[in-house]
Amino acid sequence: MSKIIKRKYRKIRSDFKKELYESMKENHALAMLVIETYTAWKHRNHILKIWGMFRNPDYKAFQKDYSKNLMGQHLTGSIDIWRSFHFAKYENLTDYKYKIPEKYAMGDALGMAYKVLKGN
Repeated sequence: MSKIIKRKYRKIRSDFKKELYESMKENHALAMLVIETYTAWKHRNHILKIWGMFRNPDYKAFQKDYSKNLMGQHLTGSIDIWRSFHFAKYENLTDYKYKIPEKYAMGDALGMAYKVLKGN
């Protein structure tokens, strides 16, 4: 199933990666923005998994301790690659927003960022 989905987006993702590469080659700050967005995205997912542990009755002590000491000290919000491109004024990259799933776009953007910053 995964191969079918990847094949479905192959052409548009290829175009997206070419455009990303050119944009990042001109502006290395965009590559760093993508890496920072990816890091924040992963942190948010981690926090949401921790919050998911509240449903498990085996973690009553954890729930009580977390609620008492840490609740409300970490912000989570909408963190996605399209929002970063929008506020970085790369409208040509946000044209792909509804054509590529966010998960694939994030992976493609991260791969291009590493490629540009490593100099390959």
